[in-house]
Amino acid sequence: MENRIIFIGDRVSIEFFSVFNIETFFSSTVEETEEILKKINMKEVACVFITEDVFDRNKFMKYVNLGKMVVIPSLKSREKKGIKIIEELIKKATGLKGE
Repeated sequence: MENRIIFIGDRVSIEFFSVFNIETFFSSTVEETEEILKKINMKEVACVFITEDVFDRNKFMKYVNLGKMVVIPSLKSREKKGIKIIEELIKKATGLKGE
């Protein structure tokens, strides 16, 4: 049953969500995030929100494609990975071609 919502990222960016009893896992590297994801039963998860600074496209894109992961901006990062992935998913969903 998919009922868990999880946030993964640096403490500053996601600690706020723990106030609402949302599961939060603090991670400062892609490797730490990978270890966290290995321990989670994805069949129980509706969505994982992950900050862009601990997201690796090659390692985690399968979760994005399953509709289980959303990359969100980090308060620390300026890479805008989350925005790029959302733009790609919108293009894919609407059939628009990239430039």
